[in-house]
Amino acid sequence: MRGPSYISPSFQTMRTSVFVILAILSITACRNKRTSPGAAVIDKSAVRDIAGLWYATDETYALLAKKNYKQDTVFIELRPDSSFKVRLPDCLDAAAKGGMIWDAIGSWKLRQSGSAWKLLLAFEKGRLFRYRTYTDFDILMTDSVLTLARVVGNPDKEEILQFVRAH
Repeated sequence: MRGPSYISPSFQTMRTSVFVILAILSITACRNKRTSPGAAVIDKSAVRDIAGLWYATDETYALLAKKNYKQDTVFIELRPDSSFKVRLPDCLDAAAKGGMIWDAIGSWKLRQSGSAWKLLLAFEKGRLFRYRTYTDFDILMTDSVLTLARVVGNPDKEEILQFVRAH
């Protein structure tokens, strides 16, 4: 028979520290459970030719239907002269949740936020926003496809509008 095992105090302290670190990592991993619709684009060459017609994805139309929007075409047209025309839901504006789809025009530009590139839309006309005249979209790479994405509600519920370029 073997005698009683002895665990040194330093080993117990180290073991406790490892358990605490694992517990902290588990808690923080659960806190950011939302899956990203794609990876942020950090290479400017990927967004050089961003002008074109961008249509909402099937997931976006499903989200809008769940939010009681009537079925309507939603798009972003980015013109090469840096102007745009859009048809977007009013849920982009936190102050408006009326289920309406608005037409608007304005100018667009790319801007860098940290290392990621974003699309900034500055609205000239249209009733889309009540309290501001601009919004931005994340530029993401999703399954090797460039997408535009904007959180419109609770990010933990993955309420994200996504657009892909028409070919």
